[in-house]
Amino acid sequence: MSAVYCGSKRSYFEETPSPPPSSKRFRCYSPSNPPSWSSSSPSSSIDQLRTAFPHLELTVLVEALEGHGSDVNAAMKSLYALVSAEEERAAANKETASPASADDWVSLIVREVTQSTGTDDAKLRTGRVLEALEKTLSARAHDEAAKKFQEESVVAQQQVEVLVKDNTLLKRAVAIQHDRQKTLEDANQQLEFFKQLIPQYQEKVRNLEVNNYALKLQLEQMEHGSSMMPQRFNPDVF
Repeated sequence: MSAVYCGSKRSYFEETPSPPPSSKRFRCYSPSNPPSWSSSSPSSSIDQLRTAFPHLELTVLVEALEGHGSDVNAAMKSLYALVSAEEERAAANKETASPASADDWVSLIVREVTQSTGTDDAKLRTGRVLEALEKTLSARAHDEAAKKFQEESVVAQQQVEVLVKDNTLLKRAVAIQHDRQKTLEDANQQLEFFKQLIPQYQEKVRNLEVNNYALKLQLEQMEHGSSMMPQRFNPDVF
């Protein structure tokens, strides 16, 4: 399928005109070997349309056929007009696509100046190109700044997560150290308590030693006294 488009060149910054009526679009579009179909059953008509327009969806073909009272030729003209309009719109969008490189912008300026009708028109066209370039650069800078901000936010979030993890470990270490410190303080208190008991027990030990020594002397005296008593006793005494 080939197409012939009508119209003249326009400025890059002129608004894209709305599509012309279907009849006019069809006159500007000349398909190669346009077929002419005879009346047939709806199923056969759909098959004919699908053969002519294999890239269109079935619902579009059915709507075109029903919209023209099952007239295949009328539906065919309508579909050709639809395809022509879509191709014109695609071509216009491609023509008005924003330049992607410095060479594209230079080519655009040259084309606008070449198509101008005079000095004032050339200045106006060039000003529009420069304004569009400024907007493009501003939008690109904004996108890059947003992307950089997003990347920095991700890095900052990762750093925060690391800090939170470190803080958790630090809290755990502080808790362990606190428990150890408390255990040490309890041990020191017990040690001080035992130190206070030492003099008391030392005094008790000395008293026990003195008592033990006194008992030992008494025992020795008793043993010595019993050894000096006579071995035989007078039975009359008892």
